[in-house]
Amino acid sequence: LMPNDVDTIKSRLDVVDVIGEYVSLKQSGQNWKGLCPFHGEKTPSFMVHREKQIWHCFGCGLGGDIFEFIEKFENVDFPEALEILARKAGVELSREVQPGASNKRTRLFQLLSEAVNFYQEQLKSDPGSSARQYLASRGVTAESISSFALGYAPAEWDKLANYLRNKGFSLEELIAAGVALKSERGPGIYDRFRDRLLFPIFDVQDRAVGFGGRTLDPNAKEAKYINSPQTAIYNKSFVLYNLNQAKSFIKDSGYAVVVEGYMDVISSWQAGIKNIVAVSGTALVSETNYSKEEGSGFKYEQVKLLKRYCNEIRLCFDADLAGQSASERGIDLALAAELEVKIVALSQGKDPDEAARMNLVKFKQEIEQALPIGEYAFKSVFKKVDVKTREGKKQAAKFLLAAIAKLPDPVERDFYIKRLARDLDVEEKSLRESLPNPRMSNQISAPVATPQASRPSREQMLSERLIALLIKFGKEFWPQTTGLEPAMLTEPEAELYRQAHLQYTESQRVDFEELKRELNYEPTYNRLIDILGLQAEHEFAEFTAAEATKEFNQVNRELKLNYLKRQLKLLSDAISQAERAQQPGELEELSLRYREVADQLAQLQR
Repeated sequence: LMPNDVDTIKSRLDVVDVIGEYVSLKQSGQNWKGLCPFHGEKTPSFMVHREKQIWHCFGCGLGGDIFEFIEKFENVDFPEALEILARKAGVELSREVQPGASNKRTRLFQLLSEAVNFYQEQLKSDPGSSARQYLASRGVTAESISSFALGYAPAEWDKLANYLRNKGFSLEELIAAGVALKSERGPGIYDRFRDRLLFPIFDVQDRAVGFGGRTLDPNAKEAKYINSPQTAIYNKSFVLYNLNQAKSFIKDSGYAVVVEGYMDVISSWQAGIKNIVAVSGTALVSETNYSKEEGSGFKYEQVKLLKRYCNEIRLCFDADLAGQSASERGIDLALAAELEVKIVALSQGKDPDEAARMNLVKFKQEIEQALPIGEYAFKSVFKKVDVKTREGKKQAAKFLLAAIAKLPDPVERDFYIKRLARDLDVEEKSLRESLPNPRMSNQISAPVATPQASRPSREQMLSERLIALLIKFGKEFWPQTTGLEPAMLTEPEAELYRQAHLQYTESQRVDFEELKRELNYEPTYNRLIDILGLQAEHEFAEFTAAEATKEFNQVNRELKLNYLKRQLKLLSDAISQAERAQQPGELEELSLRYREVADQLAQLQR
């Protein structure tokens, strides 16, 4: 790796543009502000500084440059973050960043990309005519075939394997990528997908990671759909079909439509519904019962993926029983991730694919009019259960109380309990007593907290706040720092204050950019100045002169108070030690110093 690669990428990419692809940012003075993607918050504390090309969250303490953002957001190491940003910047890296695991993963991505190209060409060939006819029968357009990179796996046993071997990939790599299987009868391998329509699966960086393959033989004894296995680059729990294309539309609309099948996505996409994704790896294995393959279904990691781009999901699963069960799983998972959930109630067709093709206008209306989960639960239960009977009341209460218990908002829970009591004509009190414990009714693990910086002490927060105020309003406040000693601040803020105060003493002014140069751009102080400059913009941008003065005086006073209290505690301990050691001279000196500090504290507290 040439040292120039990182610099070249940074010179071509803007931190606001890169982060803006993942986080909704609004300009705030010289900076940009948004909700932090690394911890839950309702008031924006995530700041991005275009001039300094850095970001920082004042809620969780995380921050850095574009590389650190991609590492944390995409959960990758530096080499992969470098590759992601190199692609965005159009930079060809000098050489592999590191040998070993990263190089193996890169090879697998390259192999899958070649496989996608191969399958696309096969779809255009004579043997691919059956796949083309099937797509035509489902109304799939040439534009969609291209957009989704659809392909065809020929019926031959090793055509893809031979193609990839000629491209320089080994037998081991083909097996590791999941496109080939080891022969049980000899040393060779054979293609995993044969005589199937191929749906490539891409990650959010537009890299092919796997395939879903649909059989074209109506009499086939094999599964209707088969999917790539878990590999070093494909974990179905961390991938959503079409998220690579849909993410910007999801971000713009504020919600994601979640369906189950590949064709559900493609039909909806053609109909103009672009903010749509499918649960990756869910496949229909039977034409009659639509049961899902083992291990598939909405995963918590997939919910977290969606939460990067929106705060609401609209579940649009199949109208049959299996689809409703999937909806329930999706609801539980989304609620655990603190997402708002709505349900699209299909009134036509057995699935979104069929609904989109039957009556597009109605399908779009049903997505727009998706019901909050409470409303959906009431509508579903009262449609199926006769609540005029005693048994019907019991059934309705059981189902609906379980649903109500999962609602995160206590006000919303209270509203639906009152409504249920009215609709069933039963005592509200008895329903409340029967309400399941939310934790028992929703057996979904809570999200693992994003690693955050440890919470700073009160003294450190005050020290940071003081420097931030001096950066923003230094011209007015430096003359008022008399009596404020570096020892009153925590490190490294104390050393920064010391150096800045020296500069002020010599020239009656402080220039923090100049101070960086004086400190030889030492990383600790360089970064601290940048972050505290961001904090100043974040917290004090709209302060009037009077408000800034009041804030400065409060911080100044509290730093002095805390310092004097700490000094009294130290002196008190030293006095006790001098008494035990019977050192009268030392004791007299310490006692005198104690009275002086106590007088200063009393004066400051007036």
